[in-house]
Amino acid sequence: MGLFDKLKSKVKGAMQGEAAPPPPPPQHDHSHDHDHADHDHSDDGESGGHDEEQFDVAGFDPNNDEESFYNAVLHMESEGQFGGTDESRAEIMERFGIRDRMHWQTVKESCYSVLAQRYGGNEVSQREMNWRSGQMQQHQVQAQQKMAAGGGFAPVEGVSLEAWAAINASIIGGAHWEDLLKGARIDKARWDRVSAEWNARMARDTTFAITTVYGNAFQAASKGKFGEHAREAAAARAANRELSLQPPMTYEQYYEILQEQAYAAKQGKDPVAALKECGLSIVDWTDLGTFMGYLFTRDAQRNWPHYQAIHERVEAKYAAKYPGVKTDLDIAF
Repeated sequence: MGLFDKLKSKVKGAMQGEAAPPPPPPQHDHSHDHDHADHDHSDDGESGGHDEEQFDVAGFDPNNDEESFYNAVLHMESEGQFGGTDESRAEIMERFGIRDRMHWQTVKESCYSVLAQRYGGNEVSQREMNWRSGQMQQHQVQAQQKMAAGGGFAPVEGVSLEAWAAINASIIGGAHWEDLLKGARIDKARWDRVSAEWNARMARDTTFAITTVYGNAFQAASKGKFGEHAREAAAARAANRELSLQPPMTYEQYYEILQEQAYAAKQGKDPVAALKECGLSIVDWTDLGTFMGYLFTRDAQRNWPHYQAIHERVEAKYAAKYPGVKTDLDIAF
């Protein structure tokens, strides 16, 4: 069928580090590292001794409209698909009364200071990350709408993307593919053509709209032990909200499984067999990663010292368990 081998390859790549929970983005660079909540801007005279030069939020109102500030940071500090352009930066500078880049640094520092006094520095970082996640979700919805309007989700020989995903989920879950195709009244030749076309559309889709819809449909059909958790994570991501289900295990237990898989891969073990030793199927692993990955992104900035301690503790444990084996899963920071 091809898909099973593809998923095996994907899981093997994950074991080698691709699925490791990422470190949180670096804390805001304010030209000099410090805690906003502990820094007294009114007494700092390094830039000339004028209070107005040390604290200036310009046209921003961070207490009542922090999202406008986060949007400005995104555009002023980054480029690329989700970043700013010369035009968007110029519009922001004019709208909020920012004179130049030097003035922007003062304004940025001041706004973060206001927010840190209200929420605490780590919480501000988490709120900004969550806001950015929401922006990416909106972008993905727009990409899906554009793809739909252009016919990208049109069924292939009568087989919709969701139906294709559901059948694949059943195959990976252990059902016999011949029985599934017979039940769906699809012969093998037609199924191969359908699969080839959907795979080709995914490969051409640089927005990942098709991949996202496929992933959601695949997990919606999942009958794995963590299927409900995966569906909850997908719903929470779509709404940019917190999870309503408790995690099926602690983050430390999850990170231990990641380490076990990473060491198995480095020792040349079969990835599916290595998963089985952990009591997991490919479907279980995919569903679990979806939930735990989202859980991590919603909390990592807020409680990074907690996660850092877990990483160090678990990595030391597995380095001792497998001496002389070096993995690529270490999280550097």
